[in-house]
Amino acid sequence: MVDTTAEGARTTAAAVANAFLDIQANDRSQFPLIDQMKLQKLVFYAHAWWLAHTGQPLFGDDIEAWPWGPVVGDIYGNFKEFARSPIQGKKARVLTRSENGPFMKFELPDPPDTEVLSFLKNVWETHKGMSGVQLSNATHAPGEPWTIVKESYGTLDSKPRIPNTLIRDVFRSKLANTN
Repeated sequence: MVDTTAEGARTTAAAVANAFLDIQANDRSQFPLIDQMKLQKLVFYAHAWWLAHTGQPLFGDDIEAWPWGPVVGDIYGNFKEFARSPIQGKKARVLTRSENGPFMKFELPDPPDTEVLSFLKNVWETHKGMSGVQLSNATHAPGEPWTIVKESYGTLDSKPRIPNTLIRDVFRSKLANTN
């Protein structure tokens, strides 16, 4: 579910996903290309580190605990056709209500502002060398938000939401341990 009005949110998960695809397109170095899994984890890590640094959500979309790690459902829906193949030539769209009535349409979200884009480039530089599977494995480590939710639910059949407060606290702890 997308909540673009979430207090303090700077952008949408779709805009973050699109920014990572654009950043990848402009990067001439060698790295595993973005597939569905890698995109999900990049979006998660961007949100997590933003929460740790600012205390505010990067976007208002829910992050859910799916069997392969943290997932934003709308991002999955936008790119599921690619499965494990690299995502090529497509951008995430969001469902919006038209100004003149109850009509709904899918459209590209506004891109992130320059501060957020600079932050996303740093997240990219840190994680671009990892595959989607490697990033997913990292989200499954002991003490990670996904792992904490999985342990408390036992099963992830309901795809429970991973609370922003949990994500923030875990990643703030990581920040404190690096200083």
